[in-house]
Amino acid sequence: MFARIMREGFVAGLIGAAAVALWFLVVDLVGGNAFFTPSMLGSAVFWGMRDPALVEVNFPTVIAYTMLHALLFTLVGIISAALATMVDKFPSTLFLIIFFFAVFEVGFYIVVATMAAPILGRLAWSNVAVGNLIAALGMGYYLWTVHPHIKEELMEHPLGETADGE
Repeated sequence: MFARIMREGFVAGLIGAAAVALWFLVVDLVGGNAFFTPSMLGSAVFWGMRDPALVEVNFPTVIAYTMLHALLFTLVGIISAALATMVDKFPSTLFLIIFFFAVFEVGFYIVVATMAAPILGRLAWSNVAVGNLIAALGMGYYLWTVHPHIKEELMEHPLGETADGE
């Protein structure tokens, strides 16, 4: 079971990381500066840069940040896969996934707002929210397809109640 959770988490994490990366590639291309976002975020994370005007697109920075991004999304994917496995076995725990998603999103925005506000002011919060939504939908859809029992249980018990009415 551990190997399955790790595998599913890895795949879900890569789906989420790729979704966000592709979204910001599109945003950067529309803005006329391809790979600016990962360069900016990598410069902030690795070199403490706080002024977006000083950021230059640098492919080693893009690659390094992309690796960190994929690693962090893999961690989120593993947690999500573990929760999906738990809901698959115990449907009444569905609220944990909703809670995890809400805590993750709120926590993400708090960390971003407090630790990286100067450089991230360049990113529109709506773009960040759309990227996170696309990632969540992609990861959720993947986990939904590899855990078909969840769908069956939710059709039978939409609110996660058990046969005992709990």
